[in-house]
Order: sequence, then structure tokens, then C-alpha cells
Amino acid sequence: MSRRVEDVADIVQVAFDRVFDVQGRMFSFESGGRKEYGVSFSDGTVPRDGSRYAVALVKDGNWQKVIGWRDLSTTEVYLTESGWDAAWTQAGTLYIFAPIFIAAALVFLGPWVALGLLALFLWLSAWIVRSAVLRNRLVDQALREIDPPVPPGDGPRIGKTGKRWITGVLNIFSG
Repeated sequence: MSRRVEDVADIVQVAFDRVFDVQGRMFSFESGGRKEYGVSFSDGTVPRDGSRYAVALVKDGNWQKVIGWRDLSTTEVYLTESGWDAAWTQAGTLYIFAPIFIAAALVFLGPWVALGLLALFLWLSAWIVRSAVLRNRLVDQALREIDPPVPPGDGPRIGKTGKRWITGVLNIFSG
């Protein structure tokens, strides 16, 4: 069964009629008479009044969990977390938790259980990173397909940090 963008994100189009209460990376906006407060795009982007965006949200209406966005006047797609970011997060989790659980299993349950636990930790981490990469691909494709159509580009731009090459490195997880 292949995943669809509807399984991982809700894509909404929004016209920022009025942007207000800008504080650092956070802003509030009004669109069609409805106000949203405390919104943040991970790279610090603050939309201009009157601009039109396509935004990927984790859940419908939850503006605190933005996955990606595209200013519809440009061709650039921005994602909040690259696959590389997910890989580093998982590496940190492994570094902190795996030794504790594996050592406990080694002492109390034996070496085979500890080895099995290590394999489980590694498999789970790889699965989480692969899921993040696939989610990013689906969101990027969905945001590019929103009218006006965007010509095929060189992939998603992750924030304003120049992490573009990372998506190529993490293509090893595609399947």
C-alpha cells in the first residue's frame, strides 16, 4: 500500500489578508475573517499582507504543526525538517537510550536479548528516518502541484540553511 499526502498532512491554501503581532519568528494572521495566533515557519519566514501560500499542516486547522509551505508567487518549497534532521534526532536518541536498555538486557536477560534489542533500536531508527523522508517527498510534491504549477526543480529547499544536498544523500532510504 503506498502512502498518500492525505495520510501525513493536510494541505491548505491561505491568503494572508493581514499579518500582525510579529515577534521574532512568530506571527499571527487573519484570513477570510478568521484569525490564527502564534504561527511560526521554521526558517523565520513571515508572510506579507496579501500574499497567498500553500501550507502543509500535520492536522487540519493546527497551525502550530506546520510541515512545509510555499509562497504561491514563487517556485520554492520549504520543509520544516529534512530527512537529515530526522537522522540526527534518531542518532541522539540511540546515543542516550540504547546503552541503558542494552546494558540492562545484557545484565539481566543475557547477550542474545541485548543483541536483539540493539537490532530493534537500529531498525526502528531507520524506519523513522525513512518515514520522514517519504513524508517530505509527498509534501513537496503536493505543494508543487498547487496552482500556479511550479516547473520541476532540483528538489525541496529545507529552510534557508542550504541543506538541499541532504535530500540526495538520504535517497538511499527510498523504496
